[in-house]
Amino acid sequence: MKAYVEMVRPSNSIMAGFAVFLSGMIAAGRQIPPLDVFLAVLGTIAASSGGMVMNDYFDYDIDSINRPQRPLPRGAISRKNALIFAVLLFMLAYLLIAFTNWLCILIGYPAIALVFVYSWKLKRRPLSGNFVVAFLTSLTLVYGGAAAGKVLLVSMLAVCAFFANFSREIAKDIEDIKGDQSLGSRTLPILWGVERSAQLSAVCLALGIVATFLPYFAGIFGWLYLALVVPVDVIMVYVLYLLLNMKIDRITVIQKLEKAGMYSVLVIFFISKMVQ
Repeated sequence: MKAYVEMVRPSNSIMAGFAVFLSGMIAAGRQIPPLDVFLAVLGTIAASSGGMVMNDYFDYDIDSINRPQRPLPRGAISRKNALIFAVLLFMLAYLLIAFTNWLCILIGYPAIALVFVYSWKLKRRPLSGNFVVAFLTSLTLVYGGAAAGKVLLVSMLAVCAFFANFSREIAKDIEDIKGDQSLGSRTLPILWGVERSAQLSAVCLALGIVATFLPYFAGIFGWLYLALVVPVDVIMVYVLYLLLNMKIDRITVIQKLEKAGMYSVLVIFFISKMVQ
């Protein structure tokens, strides 16, 4: 049982659900969010967990080199049982989404199918795999807004998340280049080289930083939002500096800072909405 819990990486799945909850709260404002938001949160946790397991199923060979401590490479769970577990989690996600509104269903059902296709075919393809992960991450935020019936503000948040996560995915490919090369994967750092990939990651991050100013210049949030988001942007500019100066020995720190920055901006959106 411990290995099954480990395989779904609960911290990631819970954070995905938390992102849906916060985006739903941002959309709802000071009103109590509808039941659809809570169903969307549970559906997201189930879908994210299923995606984690499915990802491990298809990444068995790569993880045997890059992450041999994970449950499948070390033999704690068979690949067959992992596949069954993933399918059950996806079925639970579909069931939970069925009880939400039509917009959530329109977003959620294709998104779960895309999670499977990503793990199966797209993950090792240059750019397309990175794009899908960034798209799904940003779609999570739109999904929370859809559950609350309002998507305008969370769409601005989704733009920030898309570019930041696109940058982070490229950084993760740089981090995993050794195992990917040994198995013949065609990731961006392998095809373009580490330097050009780091530059593209930096460009995406820069666009994400610029996008954080959209709510302020659109007149949705005021000086409080600006005061909270600028310190986060300063840290992201430092990450930008590391990427542009090829500090590849710090690539793990870079991608973790980018992840922290994304969730920080999400919380800042929530605080700004609650106090305006």
